[in-house]
Amino acid sequence: MRRFVKIVIIIYLIYMVIFPMIDNFFSNSQEISTGFNDYARITDVDYKAVVLDDVSNGGDVLITERLTFDIHASSKDNLFWELWRDLPEDYVDGLKVDYDVNYVKQIVDDREIVYEESPKLYWDDSDYTSLVYGPHKWYHSEGPYDEYARDYECVFFYIDGTYRDELVFEIQYVMHNASLKYSDVSELYLTMYSEDSIKYLDSFKGEILIANKDMPKEGNYIAHTFGTNNDTFEFVESDTKNPGYHTFSFDLDKSDLKFRKYNQFLEFTLLSFNEDRHIFTDYAPSNVYSNDVYLDEAKNAIDEYDELIINARVKKIIIFVGCILISLLFIMFVIYRNKKIKKNNIFYTPFMNVDYFREIPSDLDPYFAASLAFIKHNNKVDIGDAYSALLLSLVRKKYIELDLIDKNKDWKFNNINIKILYVPSLNTMKTTTNSDLSKVVTVSDYLNNNLEKEDKYNIYNVKLEQLSDNEESYFNLITKYAIGNSITLKAFQDKISTDYVNTNSFVSSVNSSIVNIGISNGYFQKASYNKLKSMTNVLANGYIIIALIIMIFGNINLSQTRIGFAYGALFILGIVLIGCAIYLKRKANDYILFSQKGIDEYVKWHGLYEFLNSQTLMYDKEVVDIKLWEKYLVYATAFGISNKVIKALEVRGLDVTSSPILSNPYYRSADFRYTTHHFRSSYNRATSTYRASSFGSSHYGGAGRGGGGGGGGH
Repeated sequence: MRRFVKIVIIIYLIYMVIFPMIDNFFSNSQEISTGFNDYARITDVDYKAVVLDDVSNGGDVLITERLTFDIHASSKDNLFWELWRDLPEDYVDGLKVDYDVNYVKQIVDDREIVYEESPKLYWDDSDYTSLVYGPHKWYHSEGPYDEYARDYECVFFYIDGTYRDELVFEIQYVMHNASLKYSDVSELYLTMYSEDSIKYLDSFKGEILIANKDMPKEGNYIAHTFGTNNDTFEFVESDTKNPGYHTFSFDLDKSDLKFRKYNQFLEFTLLSFNEDRHIFTDYAPSNVYSNDVYLDEAKNAIDEYDELIINARVKKIIIFVGCILISLLFIMFVIYRNKKIKKNNIFYTPFMNVDYFREIPSDLDPYFAASLAFIKHNNKVDIGDAYSALLLSLVRKKYIELDLIDKNKDWKFNNINIKILYVPSLNTMKTTTNSDLSKVVTVSDYLNNNLEKEDKYNIYNVKLEQLSDNEESYFNLITKYAIGNSITLKAFQDKISTDYVNTNSFVSSVNSSIVNIGISNGYFQKASYNKLKSMTNVLANGYIIIALIIMIFGNINLSQTRIGFAYGALFILGIVLIGCAIYLKRKANDYILFSQKGIDEYVKWHGLYEFLNSQTLMYDKEVVDIKLWEKYLVYATAFGISNKVIKALEVRGLDVTSSPILSNPYYRSADFRYTTHHFRSSYNRATSTYRASSFGSSHYGGAGRGGGGGGGGH
């Protein structure tokens, strides 16, 4: 528990440091919009705005910007020939906020290159080098923005082809209707930069100048900034920095210039009221609300904006506390659930606990033995391994053997024959089973119908080991298809793939044998022995899915709001859910409704699996009985680890000449495991063919009912 807590704390600290860094990288990535190898972006801005209020410029602002462009063309054959500065137009209270561009200059060291206005918007490559339109021109595209019509709300500067460089420009333009007047207040509102234009800024210096004669007195104005992750940025006021003007100045570096979707802008507003309500809008044009009272609404809007960050902090705390409480509820629920399950059910304790078990606990069906050994663990029995183990067990018990069709060829799928070793004579079968000698009687019919239980495995006075239900079903399937006393492995697999009814009956019997054997032999308390474990694992998986959704998508969504990561609240909830899921999965393994016999046998069979799967088998000198090694190979095959027993045999160098199984290289080869796995694929083919034929024979498809069509009469 302490270790888990330490891990959670370490992950939480990493999460609170690394995840914001990654998120910050992607939210401010310099390659999001423009691509990695082809971009021209504004990195540094020196912004100066002078508020104008005279007869010819009422409500206008004269703006001068010095811009640094970082240019990174994709190749020397694909140069940059144009740059741009967005000048988005808008309508505010019925007045159009638009622009007139005064000039564009390129600053090279201390020298200025004055650009001329172009008569058209460049587009064709030939325009950039044209004597008429050529470089060192600018064009103001007034919009409205229309990609199809090639109208853009921006000013373009056409430059000499540039591969990779930093260029500095100075532009000046007049922003119309930036100052609006109302009956009780005037408002200056400047959207300086926004959206894509702010994503790559390294620095932003700004000054907003208002002539002293137009500047409201102290107490008669409110100035405010908007934008950045801090929701606002600091500015300094001065009456001496620019003689004759009151100056609002700010200087933002890269650490200040961080943005998310909700704050991708740099804005400034100034409200003047009381007797100075129209001091800088004497000549500003009237708008549709000029006669309305607007001061309280404007102040409330600023207050609401300022409260956003306060409200966000409150929401962070609420979410954090809420996630802690929910986490505690989840922890209490899983503990309560475990106690309730333990109270309502009987869970037996094994009489012994062993790491390794060297003996074969009982002559148990291989498939059931493997299922029992893995029942409390994540291992699953491969049904192909189960079929291989059943076949190998029939060989070990001497009911069948595999031999070569052509002794001069290798042990390959097409060269293997299944030989039935013990069958009654044909005459005995016919006379015993039916007086009608023309009736065909199979070996399996004879074994099942004509022999008493005690004699069933005593043929030709040879007492054979008793078969498990699955082994007997497999043996009956082989004898059903055998001609005489043999059938090739390929022919057997072909029969499996075409006889869906009998094959499906056998597979269904094997699949249900876990319950049948478990109940009939007293391993489980009831047929639904695994229900609690399954339900608990489903619940645990649900917790993991919810945790991942919360930690990934929840945090991504929150990170784009002012709430941010809420002090890692969703991470805490997610990690608690994962912790609860781990707890549930561990407890689920204890929810198998074993009987006392079942839990004792489980310990032995799982101990046998651990023994066969370990290195101990290679060096354990006590295990020398060849008959025991034969059983090891059968059950190891069912466990899916037959290679471990085969390798141990090779290391030990035991004399296996007396064992038909261990001495036969085919049973010890990967080819055996591969070819016997064909049973599963053959069954799948039979299933596919059966389903296809079932759908194809539907009476609702074609000729099942009388067709309609063109009419007729009596």
